[in-house]
Amino acid sequence: MTAVAENSIYGTRQVSYPLELIQKSINMKIEFEKAKLSHHEEIQTVMQTSAREISRKAYHKELADTFDKFYIDKTSDYIKQTLENPNNHTIVAKDDDRIIGFIQLKVNKKNGTISHLYILPGYEGNSVGTQLFSLIKERAVQLNITKLMIESTLNALTYYEKLGFVNNGLISDGSAYNLELELWRV
Repeated sequence: MTAVAENSIYGTRQVSYPLELIQKSINMKIEFEKAKLSHHEEIQTVMQTSAREISRKAYHKELADTFDKFYIDKTSDYIKQTLENPNNHTIVAKDDDRIIGFIQLKVNKKNGTISHLYILPGYEGNSVGTQLFSLIKERAVQLNITKLMIESTLNALTYYEKLGFVNNGLISDGSAYNLELELWRV
């Protein structure tokens, strides 16, 4: 493990990463920032591209069709509306000023729902999603959220369990898992 000083929109922190991950990512300069309204079209492209790849890899034809139908109405106007909503908090990851991933937290009193976490194909395995999650989790704690929820794709269940989420079973159409994470105060 190697310690690295990491800058976030919330300040600098020390994070340890395996040396091979740092070497793999050496050519990438990933930056994280609060999403701007002007990002809506690029965010929508990341969502659609990532979702297409996920459905091809993780689902048989019937579930892939269900999954794809979910994204039909996820237009750039939809993304723009989510960015305008004061109850949503969105962070983007950029590589050379190109958005390569994003996460969105929807706040409802003491609960938060991670409504979107997408990374462009080719950027998986570089901790981009984990870093986005860490930043949004920090924001959730700042907002006094006590529980995070997410619907996980079938192939991402293990990833979310490693982040501490507990599996509450499949949703009714069988296309995703309901997961929860209790946020404890120190």
